Amino acid sequence: MKDTFLYVLFISAIVALFAFAFSFSQDQGMDGKRIFTDSKCNNCHTVTSEGIASKKIDAVDLSGAGASGSVQLFKSFLLKEAKINDKDHKVKFKGSDAELSTLAGWLTILKTEQKK
Repeated sequence: MKDTFLYVLFISAIVALFAFAFSFSQDQGMDGKRIFTDSKCNNCHTVTSEGIASKKIDAVDLSGAGASGSVQLFKSFLLKEAKINDKDHKVKFKGSDAELSTLAGWLTILKTEQKK
């Protein structure tokens, strides 16, 4: 009886560790929308097509940003190395290169026409 209990306990521990490892690996995947909100980009910008709002009344809606730029342009713009419409980005992106690439890629898929 003792051996059966230990066997069941061992199998349960293996299953629990596998589930934990799987859930942890799922959290590590980068998501542009999450990076956008975690980086507090929504302090100045909204993305109404994605349900992201800003407390700022005159926030710029980026719902159609992807129609006007490439990944490289957005990366350069967010690093304050390039201008868009003769304007610099106000804040230099402080995340990792991988986060920057993910965020820039996500911005390029935003092609919903902006509401006026």
